[in-house]
Amino acid sequence: MSATKSPSHPASALAFHSVTLAFFAGCAAWLARESRGLGGRPGMMGWGVAVAAGGLALLALGALVGLLRGGKRVALQSRAEMGTYALVLAAMGVLTLVGLRLWSVEGRPALATFCLGLTVWLVGVGLHAVPALFLGPDGFIDSLGRRTPFARLEWFSLQKDKGELPRVLFQAGHGTRLLLNARLASADADTVRAALLRAGLTSRPRGG
Repeated sequence: MSATKSPSHPASALAFHSVTLAFFAGCAAWLARESRGLGGRPGMMGWGVAVAAGGLALLALGALVGLLRGGKRVALQSRAEMGTYALVLAAMGVLTLVGLRLWSVEGRPALATFCLGLTVWLVGVGLHAVPALFLGPDGFIDSLGRRTPFARLEWFSLQKDKGELPRVLFQAGHGTRLLLNARLASADADTVRAALLRAGLTSRPRGG
């Protein structure tokens, strides 16, 4: 592991998903109550959003279970691509405007709260306000609890990203399959390289 980082429980990710679970579970119940009193197309739309809120609550629950089972790990500083930032920011702007309109004009507080809460969720997941990738002794785990053990990997590549910020493009996979793709802070590149070499992986480009 890195000399400046030691493995620890992903406290910020665990807290984020705990709040997410409680919020979207509450939203699902609130939306269901609101939709029962509407009927017609607005009611159907409300039920659909309630199902979506329930799905996000289940996603948060799965992430919590995965992160808790993963134990102590090193949090890696990863960043999304600029195009992803633009898309997420645009989605956040639209959701905020829709939420405010639903609250002030249409009198749909449950649906408005869901939209505004989804905006905050995108900050954590889409803009990587919460660490998105963790490194452990047996492999990687992302902020949603999805595991990629070293045993599934065959090769990796760490290349300096083109841009003004000091980022390193990290890719890893098996054969021609790309299983991991992240933009890491330069300070984490040596940590990842050392762990992958110790695990017996080969440093080469995809398909090389």
